[in-house]
Amino acid sequence: MQVVTTAGHGGHGKSALVRALTGKEAGEPGAWTELPSGLRLAFVDAPGDERSVPAMLAGAAPAPAVLLAVAADEGWMAQTGEHLESLGALGARFGVLAVTKADAADPKLALRQARDRLAGTALRGMEAVAVSSATGTGMDDLAAALDRLAARLPVPD
Repeated sequence: MQVVTTAGHGGHGKSALVRALTGKEAGEPGAWTELPSGLRLAFVDAPGDERSVPAMLAGAAPAPAVLLAVAADEGWMAQTGEHLESLGALGARFGVLAVTKADAADPKLALRQARDRLAGTALRGMEAVAVSSATGTGMDDLAAALDRLAARLPVPD
């Protein structure tokens, strides 16, 4: 089973994505999903507030990939940048960008901001999906993107 950590600013929908994908609350044992291909993917839902950067690092360290959340209605935030820097220091090279809350605002601006911030990092060019965990819009596309991501990840130890 592959493991993906969540990253992004607090309140940008990381926990809601994990809940929508797994049916489990953040931090609850068994927060994993079976992807369309049959591969299983587990999630480490890292906290997003600035006091929790150490916990985010602990959660992200063993995971080879990231699900980066940026809310359509707020765009890129300082905490997202701090998470990105931390992930870079940990050597993260694989990920999916979820532009969340696509029901609350047009995701195009947040996607453009994220692409600009990711340029020049190992996560540049990662697949992006606009989603709303509230309405379910884009969740099938997110599962498919995570499936493609899981297929590219190195075999876990």
